[in-house]
Amino acid sequence: MVEGTISTWSMLIMLLPLLGAVLAGALGPTVLKGRSHWPVLLGVGGALVGAVVIFGQVRDAHDEHQMVVPLYDWISTGAGTWFSVSVLVDPLTSIMLLVVTGVSLLVVIYARGYMRDHNEPVRGYERFFAYIGLFVFSMCALVLGGNFLLLYLGWEAVGLCSYLLIGFYYDKPAAAAAAKKAFLVNRIGDFGFGLGILLIYLTFNSLDYQTVFAMVEMGFDAAGDKVSTGRFTAIALLLFCGAVGKSAQFPLYVWLPDAMEGPSPVSALIHAATMVTAGVYMVVRCGAIFAASPTAMAVVACVGAFTAFFAATMALVQTDMKRILAYSTVSQLGYMFLGLGVFAAEAAVFHLYTHAFFKALLFLGAGSVMHAMGGKIDFREFGGLRRIMPWTYATMLIGSLALAGFPLLAGFWSKDEIIHAAFAQDWLLGTVGLVTALMTSFYTFRMVFRAFHGVTRVPEGVHAHESGGWMLVPLVVLAIGAIFAGYAGVTMHPGGFVGLFEPHGWFHHFLEPVVEPFKVNGVGHVAAGHVGEGSGWVVAHLSHYGLMYASSALALIGIGIAYVLCVDSPMLAAVIRRAFPRTHEVLYNKYYVDEACIRWIVEPLKRAGRFCVGVDNFVIDGIVWFVTAVPRGLGWGLRGLQQGALQGYAASMVVGLALLLVIVLFGTWT
Repeated sequence: MVEGTISTWSMLIMLLPLLGAVLAGALGPTVLKGRSHWPVLLGVGGALVGAVVIFGQVRDAHDEHQMVVPLYDWISTGAGTWFSVSVLVDPLTSIMLLVVTGVSLLVVIYARGYMRDHNEPVRGYERFFAYIGLFVFSMCALVLGGNFLLLYLGWEAVGLCSYLLIGFYYDKPAAAAAAKKAFLVNRIGDFGFGLGILLIYLTFNSLDYQTVFAMVEMGFDAAGDKVSTGRFTAIALLLFCGAVGKSAQFPLYVWLPDAMEGPSPVSALIHAATMVTAGVYMVVRCGAIFAASPTAMAVVACVGAFTAFFAATMALVQTDMKRILAYSTVSQLGYMFLGLGVFAAEAAVFHLYTHAFFKALLFLGAGSVMHAMGGKIDFREFGGLRRIMPWTYATMLIGSLALAGFPLLAGFWSKDEIIHAAFAQDWLLGTVGLVTALMTSFYTFRMVFRAFHGVTRVPEGVHAHESGGWMLVPLVVLAIGAIFAGYAGVTMHPGGFVGLFEPHGWFHHFLEPVVEPFKVNGVGHVAAGHVGEGSGWVVAHLSHYGLMYASSALALIGIGIAYVLCVDSPMLAAVIRRAFPRTHEVLYNKYYVDEACIRWIVEPLKRAGRFCVGVDNFVIDGIVWFVTAVPRGLGWGLRGLQQGALQGYAASMVVGLALLLVIVLFGTWT
């Protein structure tokens, strides 16, 4: 890798979206107006070019897999530099940059068409694109940062941008409430994240990645003392608090479904490939710390598995397309943390990469439906849209197949690897992964069949239409990715179709230097291998590929059940709902978690806040009033002497001087 090239393009990747945001915000209201998308589009496009250049540099590097490039010294002391602004470039950085800038560029292009009403920009058009540019800058800074402090700065900046974007329609009470909820819930996780970084500094006297990870691998702190496993566990779990909040894991997942109140491009940008994956990126980046604590890894795996299953159950009965996809995002992020917890970090990153394509596609496709249905997104209010919106239907069908794990599409390969790794670690974790895969295929195609199949229905007064070119082009590009992106992680073998594909391809070998801590400390990923010859061929084949066939069968079964209940025999779904009314009610109301949070957390905090206000008003202010009462009383009593008569003042001065003279003389005589 060439240091000059890395340094220049790293700066440009961060500064170009920021410059686009500044130009859109400053010139948009008066000069650019309906063209305010161009500075951000060009800025994010330039960042994507830089990401491609850096990816090429990392790919072509033979022996040097990691490079730290100092940009400038931020805080210097007499003893030297305390904190240096630097970028860390390695395979993980290059992949994350490609995902972030690539998806962001497609979202910006899509948003140009979406954020217009009858080809006229909506109110706040320039503000929207300025926020998008600021968000991309923050996410790139988070990924490129070469130390924990820059990671934290990018982490918080991304949270701020998500608050602004979710609450874009700030005059809508639901959007304003969702933005505040996202911000406050993330503060809970970020508090633990900040404590984890402080504990890292207290332990290793440094926030630099390379320095800290080197000491972690040796097992010693800055003073040369051996670090206990308990200290590693504490650091890892505190850092994981931030990941639980940012990546919407149980119990801090509650903000993400409500965040659907933001515009659909925001849903695709934040909840598909960028902000919500920051927690996954952080755990992989800090792999040396997490892998040093078996307890922390077990917690990551269990939280991921439970979240994947829990969120999938709630998605089974929802009727809002964007909320179904939101719970699906929570579930798929749970898959990623399950992969991390069972020491299959490369499989988790692979799923992050493939998930970016099909989930961004589905969110943008749902936005296309919402745009055509006059803002309606509940599929109970429309149906049969495949005849009206054939392009949207085709692309969403591809994305849905990929999400459901349909064989040979992108989601199939990455999801299957995580399930394999989970079974290699613990049969219960693997079983949870398989059951979640079945539910995923069902709720995904329940949404597709209800929205696009059946009798054509549209809301009254709505002129249903296919989206324009600005919105369809990103859908087509993402659909291509949803089909072929998974083959970056597959090795192809000559011979017959059976056994032609084997997991662990180029993508995994590219990531090996980054995920090495997981391999040293864990059992690793048990992947499918070559199939033997001879009489034991069938047994050997099934032992290697049995789980792959099982997950494929479950995906097809889920699709089949959805078809029967939504297309072939819709009355059967009503019968099942009436047979289990309480179960349906609990799932539809999301286990009443929001209501429980309001009753047991929000309302007690409000009461505590009102109590504190009362203490401040009546106790603290009362004490202050009492302390000041004496001088105020004396002042009130003495002000009667101020009558405005000069001779009275003169007489008072003479009397006062006489008293002072008597006191002085008396003191001298005695």
